Amino acid sequence: MDPRAADPPEWQEAIAKREQGDDDDENDDETELFGVFPENWQAVMVFVRLRRCWRVDRFAGVYDGLDRPAIESTLKMLGIKKKDRPEILAKLEIMEDAALPILNRKA
Repeated sequence: MDPRAADPPEWQEAIAKREQGDDDDENDDETELFGVFPENWQAVMVFVRLRRCWRVDRFAGVYDGLDRPAIESTLKMLGIKKKDRPEILAKLEIMEDAALPILNRKA
């Protein structure tokens, strides 16, 4: 089973386009929603890949953060150079800090 099957169809389509190297954003509706600076693109793509790697307190139902071993193995599996990993980790931590209050918002 494709691990992306639980993702909304528009996510599946966007991820598939990126993985196939279709970077033609000129006519893409996504570019109207937000932009990503080129220097942050790799970190954003790693963050997307880690979308199922959140640590959750199973008793309180609170998101604690991204699983650190998952980050390390994802960086390795994506072939990201060792010298680039600290900078990407710092960017991931910024995105993680921004996402946690939203993920932990009580409905």
